[in-house]
Amino acid sequence: MVGVGIDGARGGWVRITYDSISLCLTISETLEELFIDGAMHFVDMPKDLGTVDQPSRACDAWMRSQLVERKSSVFTPPIQEVLHESTYEEANEKSRTLISKGISKQAWNLVPRIREFQQVEVENVYESHPEVCFSVMMGHEASHSKKTAEGQDERIELLRKYSKSSPWKWKMSNVQVDDIIDACILAVAAYEAGTSGLSLHPAEANERIVAVPQMKEER
Repeated sequence: MVGVGIDGARGGWVRITYDSISLCLTISETLEELFIDGAMHFVDMPKDLGTVDQPSRACDAWMRSQLVERKSSVFTPPIQEVLHESTYEEANEKSRTLISKGISKQAWNLVPRIREFQQVEVENVYESHPEVCFSVMMGHEASHSKKTAEGQDERIELLRKYSKSSPWKWKMSNVQVDDIIDACILAVAAYEAGTSGLSLHPAEANERIVAVPQMKEER
């Protein structure tokens, strides 16, 4: 089993593969070439969006329920009906007209990545979230922000339980250290899901879902 963690970055996409031994890094401008046959993939990017009829995603509410200090890391993506607007201003205005809510600049900046992810039709590829996966695997959420040295050390401590590899030590101008660490956490989580059990939330039918490894009490 190979676990694959993918995160969007300024320079494209960051992929980490994990095979129970090594964490291996790949950077790509396109998402399509990063998938591996037979692997379990966790991608830190929204895919199935809300709509005018159902603007809120239950999976976002579930993820925030798993986090206290880090719940702001779960942002609200735009609804599907505005995803192909040309500019932030047009999309924001349309969203306010349709559902009486605007779009954050952070959400809009990810729209090209969301569009690309929506084109994917590959088995065993799931939206996931590194902060929630960390919480599931550790039994508690991270104490520090991933942007701090303390937060990075905290997450690396988890990864050291799985591998001696250190792909975050690579220095790249278009990829942040925390992007690589996030992809590492997703890769390990995807490996755990592929070997110990996959858990999809929320459990209700016809809801947008997010994937995490099974919690210990579920196994």
